[in-house]
Amino acid sequence: MFKRVKIPLVGHLLALLAGGLITLSFAPFNFWLAGFLAPLAFWLLLKDLTHKQAILRGWLFGVGVFGSGASWVYVSIQEHSGTPTLIAISMTWAFVASLALLFALQAFIWQRWLSQTRALISWPALWVLMEALRSWLLTGFPWLLLGTSHLATPYSGWVPVLGVYGLSAISVLSGLLLYYSLRLNTVHWQRGLVMSLLIALPLAGTYLNNKKWTKTYGQPITLGLVQGNIQQADKWNTSKQSEIINRYLSLSHALGEVDVIIWPETALPLLPNRAQPFFDGALEKAGPTAGLMAGSISLAANQKNYHNSLYTAGNASGYYHKVKLVPFGEYLPFEQQLRGLIDFFDLPMSSFLSGTEHPANLIVANTRVAPLICYEVAYPDFVAKQAFNSHWLVTVSNDAWFGASIGPLQHFEMARFRALETGRPMARATNNGITALIDYQGQVINQLPQFISGNLKGQLQPREGNTPFMLTGSLPLWVFCLLLIEWQRYLQKNVGRKNIGKKRH
Repeated sequence: MFKRVKIPLVGHLLALLAGGLITLSFAPFNFWLAGFLAPLAFWLLLKDLTHKQAILRGWLFGVGVFGSGASWVYVSIQEHSGTPTLIAISMTWAFVASLALLFALQAFIWQRWLSQTRALISWPALWVLMEALRSWLLTGFPWLLLGTSHLATPYSGWVPVLGVYGLSAISVLSGLLLYYSLRLNTVHWQRGLVMSLLIALPLAGTYLNNKKWTKTYGQPITLGLVQGNIQQADKWNTSKQSEIINRYLSLSHALGEVDVIIWPETALPLLPNRAQPFFDGALEKAGPTAGLMAGSISLAANQKNYHNSLYTAGNASGYYHKVKLVPFGEYLPFEQQLRGLIDFFDLPMSSFLSGTEHPANLIVANTRVAPLICYEVAYPDFVAKQAFNSHWLVTVSNDAWFGASIGPLQHFEMARFRALETGRPMARATNNGITALIDYQGQVINQLPQFISGNLKGQLQPREGNTPFMLTGSLPLWVFCLLLIEWQRYLQKNVGRKNIGKKRH
């Protein structure tokens, strides 16, 4: 079925295209079969290469992945900081090229140590471990994790059991199973075994989809989400302050009676002590028992830096400081060297401090809420820890940084995946979209269109209990994948020694 590429240059080009194919498996394209085909193509294109050729081919695959799937980085660099186009292109290229090195490392590891092992075991295991490394290294970039593409596929029942990395493994394995089932020289009994597994995985996923890992808690709560649609250039402009405040107040009042009102990330350009009267004012028509959660900046204990926070008012208690900060957007690595070089390194509010990593104690409408601010929703294990013993999830965000790119759509897809992973409904309030109510299976109950000012009113049913993934996290899977690889290497060495012994005799 697949012909081996003999011309390195053609193979390099195919690797670049195969990397770009992965992006099609995510929102807004949702061609999830690409998540089978791209890793398969990458593996096939690593055959019969030198170590240097494998590194280059892996790097080109990575350029294809991040050059297409994370192209939205350019929007935040160029459009919202006044960075000259050429410099913005160069910085985006540096970002993509650096991340692509992880796929170069993956190709090298495969070619150097694993190419003689059983691909059906080693290749999915290696893929998972490299995704884990990407999610951790330098605070992590858990974007474009392959398993996310299975939010609404026959495999989605596996999500609360194995989490996103487990679905990545299933996706890579399924591509290999498809390949071996179509090979002409595959032995009949082996083809039967491969095809049985290929069919069993989605069937099991469909069965698991009917399993309810969490159960309802109390009565449904009525929420009102506000989407201000404030332009990024206006957000910190003091002359626009009154207009921003009035917009949030009027949209909140239009909701009528609700249990909870939620404003997005850094909704008002004010510190909590100055914003508190407006928080209280938003609840004027919501009813005597209503509470509010609002994204806000807050002054850190050192009185110099700030936190990106979530504050409460009315019949709600607690606050939360964001833990997982975005490099360059919320804090500046190598600040002394970079600050002032170009406008991008002087973005407003780019000196945030991280909060303390522990499940936040937010109580709203007599329920425990797991708060997540913007980028934090991309971290599966962090979300699982936050969600433990909570009744529902709330995430606030400001995706105005990414304009009309595919970034906000990918971000929304990850939020829905976290709801399914934890078996909890989610309220998502954003500045310019996508604001939505999501059920415990990751399905959208209702949402607002992007790029409009508006409000969204609806109900969520709180839930209690924990999914298998929440109880285990990703670490057992990572350890299992490492053990699988070591087992395969052990078998490879023993087979090699036996073959040498036979030749000698």
